[in-house]
Amino acid sequence: MLRSSPGKDHKKRSPLKSQGIIKDSAKERYCFTDPQIDRIRHCFPANAVFKPFDPTYLSDHASETWIAFPFTPFTIGYTYPFPAFTQSFFSLTGISFIQAMPMVWRVLITLERIIEQHGIDLGMSELSEMYDLVSHGSHRYLLKRKPGEEHPIFKATKNDTNWKWRFFFVRRDSIPDGKDLPRKWTTHAISVSHLFKTPTTRERLLAFRRLNPAVRSFKTSTQDSQEVSSGSVTMSSAGKSSKSASKFSIADLDTVRSSKKKATASPTVSIPKAPTKGRGGKKRKTSEAEDLQGLPLIRHQFLEYFIDKFAEIEDYVGSVEELEKKYADLQQVAVLKDHKIADLQKALQDAKTEMAKVLINTDYEKYELMEGAKVSAAITMCKTKLKMAQEAQDPDFDRSNWDVEGWKARLAELEDEYEAEEVLAIEAGGSGKDHGGEASGAAEDDAAKV
Repeated sequence: MLRSSPGKDHKKRSPLKSQGIIKDSAKERYCFTDPQIDRIRHCFPANAVFKPFDPTYLSDHASETWIAFPFTPFTIGYTYPFPAFTQSFFSLTGISFIQAMPMVWRVLITLERIIEQHGIDLGMSELSEMYDLVSHGSHRYLLKRKPGEEHPIFKATKNDTNWKWRFFFVRRDSIPDGKDLPRKWTTHAISVSHLFKTPTTRERLLAFRRLNPAVRSFKTSTQDSQEVSSGSVTMSSAGKSSKSASKFSIADLDTVRSSKKKATASPTVSIPKAPTKGRGGKKRKTSEAEDLQGLPLIRHQFLEYFIDKFAEIEDYVGSVEELEKKYADLQQVAVLKDHKIADLQKALQDAKTEMAKVLINTDYEKYELMEGAKVSAAITMCKTKLKMAQEAQDPDFDRSNWDVEGWKARLAELEDEYEAEEVLAIEAGGSGKDHGGEASGAAEDDAAKV
């Protein structure tokens, strides 16, 4: 009754136009059907108007009359209007509801529950100290924990691969504050620089971190075949019921089958048979119509069951793909590590080569210094010998002052036996005047050598 008619007047008055943000539109077509919308109708005010199913819609369609809602928040306990903390988040960031990834909704509803049940007055300043809001492709956003910090909210990062095509449109003027909600997706940078950390902010964060990890975890539980979020109590702040949509399970399918068997065995219910011609044809047709009245319900329930199971399969496939991606990343890291090790080994070998060159050059320089020292000593010795030869030619020179023993030691160091013999000859020549001529001759020979 409340769903709008797909008449031409709505199309002319409120055309849905894509903003061209979604790149792979074939995988994000509108697949959330009218029966699925009926499951979450109770999460909206009674006069809310929903746009009929159309497989050509995309979630980035913009309109002055219609606004897109994701299905995710209403499966975890949200109702519209959203509670104060959640509304403050979207008012601060300016993003559309459909731009928030499932992880954002899980974090927000868990914080809503903590605010109500534990009395911690958290706000946007505290949230900005816990998380950074980052884009994750196609201008969709998630909350990323601060570097080096643990997750403020645990179990909120579950993979949900089918959320992109589970959305629906609601007429703005049929819901509270609908006209003030964003008309288009936010594509510019989002700044929270005007939020300052105060002593009150620090106290609230300390009180939050002191909470038990179980309290800081996103939780859902199932009761009476309905998904009920542990954060559903927060809906009371908006004055709305937190009852979530019913979910068809295998047990329900068994119940339907057993009910069908009982109906078949009951004598008051006629068994459908092939239509017969004749006067009883009308009566038989009426009886069959009565028996088949329940089939649309069974078909609807089976369709819901199939959709849910298909979503579970997609979640599993998505998790496998994520694991494969992580494995590929680890392989790439291993390859980079091997390259780094090879580079370090090459650098080490180059350093060893350079060290060997330095040692060789040092040894060569040391050898040259030693040889130079020997040459200098030999020159000094020759000069001294020349002086001694000159003194030996002087008949009045007192040769007893010569340090013959010192000369022998120096010559022994130079290992020159010939020069040692010459020194001995000079010493012998200095013992008397008879040998003066011989000593003079030796000195002259030494002078000639020099």
